[in-house]
Amino acid sequence: MRLYQMDHGWYFSVPDNWTAERDSQDGHYLFYPPDSDLTLHFTPWQVEREGEPAPAELMIGAFLRGMPEDAKPMDKLACHLNRFDVKGFAFSRKRKGQRVFQRMVGYYAPGALMSVGIFGTWEQECDRAVTMLDQLQRA
Repeated sequence: MRLYQMDHGWYFSVPDNWTAERDSQDGHYLFYPPDSDLTLHFTPWQVEREGEPAPAELMIGAFLRGMPEDAKPMDKLACHLNRFDVKGFAFSRKRKGQRVFQRMVGYYAPGALMSVGIFGTWEQECDRAVTMLDQLQRA
């Protein structure tokens, strides 16, 4: 496993043969295995005003605004993180004639949000990828 450091003190471990990329313009981190269309998309946020962290309600509100109406809450997320609440949703979309399954997981606390999107064409692979989130850490 390789440990990757992301902005705002976030860390994530992936298998050695996975590819990791960072979009410096948007601040996104992408992780994906070889020979698969599975992609894990991480976006870390940190929000303060005059040195005070934004309320947790504001952070989760930002995450939920991007959720489609037909997204179903995920029960029993096994990927918890100390000092953070977590919400997860599952849905799918047709893209270019192919069904794409999505899992969106948001870790939030005052002033902090890690938005994780998991995308793939095989539903079981997306569900297994959610269990990898137990590798997520915050310093």
